[in-house]
Order: sequence, then C-alpha cells, then structure tokens
Amino acid sequence: MKKITSSEYFRAGSESFFAHIDALLSHQAGVQLSSVSSPQSVACYQVKGVSSNLQLRLVLIPLTGGEVLGRLSWLDWRGIDHICCYVNEAFDSLVMASDGIWKKQKKSAEVLCIQGFETLVA
Repeated sequence: MKKITSSEYFRAGSESFFAHIDALLSHQAGVQLSSVSSPQSVACYQVKGVSSNLQLRLVLIPLTGGEVLGRLSWLDWRGIDHICCYVNEAFDSLVMASDGIWKKQKKSAEVLCIQGFETLVA
C-alpha cells in the first residue's frame, strides 16, 4: 500500500479548492482563474540546534525582461515569512531605489540573514 504524504493531500485537494473559488469568482465578479506555470523555484534549509522551527528560504521571482530576482527569508514556527533581503544571481544583496531600479546594498546577504536569524531567536 502506498503511503500518501501531506504534499500529495495538498495537490489532490487544491484542484477542487481552486475549482470552487473559480466558480465563486465567476458568479460574483465575472472573472475566472487560469492555471499558469511559473519559473519560480525554492531552496529551503531548516535550522537544526534551536528550539524553534526556522527555515531559510530562497524564492526566485521573475521580473519583466526575463530577469530573475531572489528573495531570502526566514519562515518562523508560526508560518510567518521574515524577509532578509533580495539578491541577484551573484547573491549581492539588493534594495529598490526610489527610481524603481534594484541597486546593490552595502550589507551582504549573509549579514542580513544572520541579523534576521538573531532577531527571531532573541
């Protein structure tokens, strides 16, 4: 007998959930949901050696023009995402300037992630 994992439950349940939401949106707002694939990928590392469950995650975010931006964040034991910083493909930490352009920060991504971790475990 095949054991079903929790992720399979989510996949199996998501089809009917989104079909229901689609029907509600169609009836109430005249809009529909459409399934799309996303070039988004995730790397996730759980912290061992602390009493609380913390995970450091990298989520890739597609931008216009084919560029990709990375978001580094800590997921805490309550499921709240605490963003450390945004990074480019060289893992330089970035910040959006007032003109809407991503620029390199002085602090490194490593420093910003460690500061975020220290805040969460303090």
